[in-house]
Amino acid sequence: MLPEWLSQRPTIGPCPCCTVSGRLRKSVLERTIEAFWSFFNESSYNEGCARKKGLLQFADPRFKLVGMLWLVVCTILLDRVEWILAILSVVILLAVASNVRLDYYLKRVWFFIPLFTFIISIPAMFNFIIPGPPLFILLTKGQIVGPLVSPWTISITVPGARGAIIFILRTGAAVSIVILFTMTTPWMEMLASLQSLKISPAFVMILNMTYRYVFVLVGIAQEMSMALKSRTLTHERSGDFRKWLGTTIGVLFRRSMNMSELVNFSMIARGYDGKVRSVTRFHAQPFDWAFLGFLIGVGVILLTLRNTALIPVI
Repeated sequence: MLPEWLSQRPTIGPCPCCTVSGRLRKSVLERTIEAFWSFFNESSYNEGCARKKGLLQFADPRFKLVGMLWLVVCTILLDRVEWILAILSVVILLAVASNVRLDYYLKRVWFFIPLFTFIISIPAMFNFIIPGPPLFILLTKGQIVGPLVSPWTISITVPGARGAIIFILRTGAAVSIVILFTMTTPWMEMLASLQSLKISPAFVMILNMTYRYVFVLVGIAQEMSMALKSRTLTHERSGDFRKWLGTTIGVLFRRSMNMSELVNFSMIARGYDGKVRSVTRFHAQPFDWAFLGFLIGVGVILLTLRNTALIPVI
């Protein structure tokens, strides 16, 4: 006869002693590891997107860089909502023609940028910064708020709200143009286009080295986080995690300094003389000139009509 406990079938499910009532929250360490994985996944997707067959991928990076920068300048100079939305429409059409996933692209741009720019533009919405007709009155002069009496009338003005909306849209449009350029251009071709346009070689080299070795340092931080996670049986305490985080920052700083010295010695040993050389060669095609002319034409038209109001309310 088998004992009763041995004849019972095992229960599939979480361990009763580890079950937490309510929604299980991830620890700070787990969220840190997920952030590292997200960083590598986004970088991999961007490189893969830059290798796809699309409109912007086919264009010469030099012409594409000049055209995109021109659109950014035009966006900054626009002060009408409808024309900023027109540039956004052009950018979205370019993204669709370049086989860029719109959900990923729009979420990457408009998930954080509007909130950040809105927080910055909050002070400019009030009447003591930009006077004008009130849109929404918060406090009137003499109004009693608890034990205090308001000595001023505080309101959100129409010009202030309009300026905040324009600022948010203008920032989002400019960031959309820059991100679309980076998503459709391989990193080495982007650096080569900067170098061909007579950008400072030292600046190009710093960008190249930063891009290369930030992945190495993030990989080291990820390995350290995984090592700590694999040796942790319970949720870490906040004090222990802060101590480990400070140690990780110190280790990364020391390793980055050592790595910079080793890379410098390796470059000198291989004949580095201070000049940045690129093996990428560009050949302009008629399509590149036509594409650059299209972007310049769009910018000129918008700048010409930037004071024309299509929507009088805005």
